[in-house]
Amino acid sequence: MTVTPAAEADRDAIVREIGQHLRAESEQDLDALLAGMTDDCYNLVVCDPSPYYRGPEEVARRYRGLWTAFPDLEVKLQRVVAIDGDVAVTEHTLSGTHLGPLFGVAPTGRKLSVDTCVVWEFVGTKVRGETVYFDLATLLRQAGALELRSAQG
Repeated sequence: MTVTPAAEADRDAIVREIGQHLRAESEQDLDALLAGMTDDCYNLVVCDPSPYYRGPEEVARRYRGLWTAFPDLEVKLQRVVAIDGDVAVTEHTLSGTHLGPLFGVAPTGRKLSVDTCVVWEFVGTKVRGETVYFDLATLLRQAGALELRSAQG
């Protein structure tokens, strides 16, 4: 498949927008986050007990909850896995100090970190939606709310 110059420019713009979005998420800049999203934006956080956030107000509520749980949240892009038309797939590391409620777990003061995979949907260069995948057991184990035993016993 040959990538045309216009398609390459679109890909570059999408990668730039992802970078700006993650920077705004880490800096807790809600205005910048929402400015890069469409009016019909959504977040689907697959392991969340209430996983679907639709529209700017609900998406903002999701980010505020994340920032309450992790006031020092840092989201680092590890790699862009693929971009195909209006969809991108990326891997990140999300980390922060657990200082607010997280999925019903009281704050522990522990530093938590989890790798995530995000499937992004774009309209032009604006984010329409994010589907976020990560291992909730990893976070709960780090927070001390889940004990896993090894296969050996």
